[in-house]
Amino acid sequence: MRILVILLALMLFTPISKAEPSPMEQSYEGNPIVIINLTYESGIGGGNDIQGDIVLELFTNWAPITVTNFVDLVEQSFYDGIFFHRVIDDFVIQTGDPSCKTVGIYPASDPGCGSNGSDENIPFEANANLTHINGAVGMARSVDPDSASSQFYICDGSQHGLDNGNRSQEDDPGYAVFGVVRDGMEIVQAVAQVPTSNDPLNRPLYEVHINSITLEGYVTAEVEPKKEEETSSIGFSLSLLLISLVAVRRK
Repeated sequence: MRILVILLALMLFTPISKAEPSPMEQSYEGNPIVIINLTYESGIGGGNDIQGDIVLELFTNWAPITVTNFVDLVEQSFYDGIFFHRVIDDFVIQTGDPSCKTVGIYPASDPGCGSNGSDENIPFEANANLTHINGAVGMARSVDPDSASSQFYICDGSQHGLDNGNRSQEDDPGYAVFGVVRDGMEIVQAVAQVPTSNDPLNRPLYEVHINSITLEGYVTAEVEPKKEEETSSIGFSLSLLLISLVAVRRK
């Protein structure tokens, strides 16, 4: 096996909208860069086809347990071939259940699709710097805060009602954020708008298929925060310029 360590230069896009002030706007040295490649082939009444990449930065500096768990699964190709099983416009798109693979013709799948994960649970990990801004990536879980395993979601718009400290019940700590979309937010928004069953499952009528999730490299230099009043939205804030690729073999 091998991974690619990418020497990255990170440049801000041309400002297009005001970003929500957040430490998550800034990129940090050593953080993993992960790419989700997905495909959506629409049928009758299914909207437009979607094909593209969603680029994530994962915050090892603030959520090391959660990020390590996610990267380990990525390196096992755990997510490849599954579909987004829950999609709610202006809320989240959710995936990460290995049983959510098409059986025969979509939407046929394992009856437990949406209720499963990996074999290992991780403890709830909160950090004041990590909140549910637009494009935030968080861990899905059951009622038990320490039940997250492999399912994750991406926010379509700010969802601060999910934040640690913002829940209505005293024993509910919220949901753990561990990354953010750096590029491809238009893909997230397109997926969030695909037609769904609109029942409690909110499953897309046609498969939003994950072709692959890959670890592409690490941020190699800290990016100074912009001081201008106008900054790009978090989903479009950083462009990855590949300067050189260094192949590192893992034994």
